[in-house]
Amino acid sequence: MKLHNFAFKNLTRSKTRTALAILSISLTAFILFMVFSLDRGFKLSVKEGLVEGIGAHLFIARGGCPMDAASIIAQGGISPMYIPEAVHDEIKNVDGIKEVMPFKIFSITTSDGMRTDIFCGVTREVESMKNKWKYKKGGWFKSDKSIILGADIAVLEKRLVGDMIYVEHFDMEFEVAGILEYAYNQDDGMFFLPLKTAQKLINREGKLSAIAISVKNIDRLDQTKANIKAHLADDYMVLTPEAIGQEVMTFFNSTRTIMYAVLFFTLIVSTAGIANTIITIIYERRKEFAYLKCVGAGFFDIYKLILQETFMICLAGIVFGLTAGMLMAGLFDGYVREILLTSFISQSADIIRPGMDIAFFSFSIVMVIGGLAATLPALKISGIMPMEAIRND
Repeated sequence: MKLHNFAFKNLTRSKTRTALAILSISLTAFILFMVFSLDRGFKLSVKEGLVEGIGAHLFIARGGCPMDAASIIAQGGISPMYIPEAVHDEIKNVDGIKEVMPFKIFSITTSDGMRTDIFCGVTREVESMKNKWKYKKGGWFKSDKSIILGADIAVLEKRLVGDMIYVEHFDMEFEVAGILEYAYNQDDGMFFLPLKTAQKLINREGKLSAIAISVKNIDRLDQTKANIKAHLADDYMVLTPEAIGQEVMTFFNSTRTIMYAVLFFTLIVSTAGIANTIITIIYERRKEFAYLKCVGAGFFDIYKLILQETFMICLAGIVFGLTAGMLMAGLFDGYVREILLTSFISQSADIIRPGMDIAFFSFSIVMVIGGLAATLPALKISGIMPMEAIRND
């Protein structure tokens, strides 16, 4: 009988214990796979939505710290910090600047508390600055009471160009002038208004959330940034989209810490579970291993037999765990959207992004854990003296 066949038959002798061990390993593989997929997916979503999707090279913002400024730019809120419109006129002719777009962004939670809507007041420069700004239907604002809908919002509100949309918080109706194509960034979930209208709605006339800037030569970005900073007071910040993305990620550091803490303790429990299972299997079969040594089995024969049994359990658990992860990624994606602050990420973007590289990484970790958990008891029992194990027979 081949060694792997012998190992398989040994595992089937205690089906319940083997099944529980496989279940424990499946859970470990599943958690590993989902945590790494979520971590990568969220980072990529922030990068695509805030870094690549914004379309600007620099932002002028004002806040108590970079995180405050990043929060305002990323998802609004009615912040007490603002930039006077006069700053726009002061910097628009700075050497190296190609285009300047002032904007006002704010978020409003619906009266039932079920949804937070993000409004952005913009000027016509948005059409050329945002490289993904394309109309599916309609076009630019027709009046001060026009509105442009992001692709997700248009589907959610079930509105077409020319329809009226009522905004409860302002007790006003707006005519839909345009609907944007999917940009797969935060624009998909936003309401766009004329800048003056947005300012008036929240009593912030003449006040901006930030100013977006595109530069003529990206190779001279640092020099242009310095030129802009020279025209501003000390309490203004000039930020890159990458810096904003990094600041937004800090909002979720506590969530990521909890995720990795859960993962860490799961790995400890899994290692202990595998070790316990192997130790139990081994010490129940001490006499059996002793008889094997009596008929010629060597130290490494028994060691390899135990490791093969361990790896069979691990392999079965990994297959079940990773398969469940692949199948349930979409379901958990929707759940994560409900519990994480993702209003600046497109509803069409995948927050959980599984892949074969993550599956292979999870596979490797679990197999290493299994090998480590089984090595000590395997080494100990492999050196058993036959007379010691069977002397009571």
